[in-house]
Amino acid sequence: ARRARRRPQVWQLIRENIYTHRAPKVQDEDDVMLCHCRLPNDGGPGCGPDCLNRMLNMECVPGYCPCGERCSNQQFSKRQYAKLEKRRAGAKGFGLFATQDLVAGQFIVEYIGEVLEEEEYLRRKDYYQESGQRHYYFMNIGNGEVIDAARKGALGRFINHSCNPNCETQKWVVRGELAIGLYALKDIPAGVELTFDYNFERYGDKPMRCLCEAKVCRGFIGGTGEAVAQEQDLEDPADASEDPEPIMVLENEAAEPALVAILESEVGLASEFWDASVWQRCVPSAVPSLCYCGP
Repeated sequence: ARRARRRPQVWQLIRENIYTHRAPKVQDEDDVMLCHCRLPNDGGPGCGPDCLNRMLNMECVPGYCPCGERCSNQQFSKRQYAKLEKRRAGAKGFGLFATQDLVAGQFIVEYIGEVLEEEEYLRRKDYYQESGQRHYYFMNIGNGEVIDAARKGALGRFINHSCNPNCETQKWVVRGELAIGLYALKDIPAGVELTFDYNFERYGDKPMRCLCEAKVCRGFIGGTGEAVAQEQDLEDPADASEDPEPIMVLENEAAEPALVAILESEVGLASEFWDASVWQRCVPSAVPSLCYCGP
């Protein structure tokens, strides 16, 4: 018998990390590390490859950089993201795709979600595993903190694994906080799916079958060598394509036009499908029972 469709995953679109266990750091003047860059005479941007902060993977802080508005080392703060979209990626479910040509080394997008302390991370990890959640969105940020984009996040959450990736993650310091950015490892033409190597520890007794289809594919994501060798009972990869489209929920009623535009492009529906009273959006389905927007 055909397996019943899973309840679509509900997640909230946010613009910056949300700290669940503490307040975000607030820097004063003594905390800010200043570079010593000078603006070029040709009118171009400042803080190029030789910027001390840039070389340390640290963004210049707006209002303090000697290059002012021409500082080019504030890509996270200014959200200078590449043009992206999420769409179906075969058996993997959804994937993240470039809609513009990218060059090697280019900053693509920040990986955004809820920042958890270790105790909450372990609790959620166990809960997701016990509830049979197929996809995990954890990203280790360091200092005992983990980003979880399962419930709240942005486009970066849709990036899939590949054993031969075209992107990598980099850890930066942004206004005193650690942040994770996605960067191009090579030139990437528009329309190509973006991937990186998860290289993560698989929690539970089974590794996950890899669906990247790269020539150098390792076959499995995570798990010990012994666990992979003994794996005999993995789910059919075709089941992944049966997942209904996730429901997007905006952060609040006073949604910025830019956020609405992102949401429009992600789900691909016209604005008349919005329920203005609650700012929720239902993914239309031939089966009404698949709608879980709530009242």
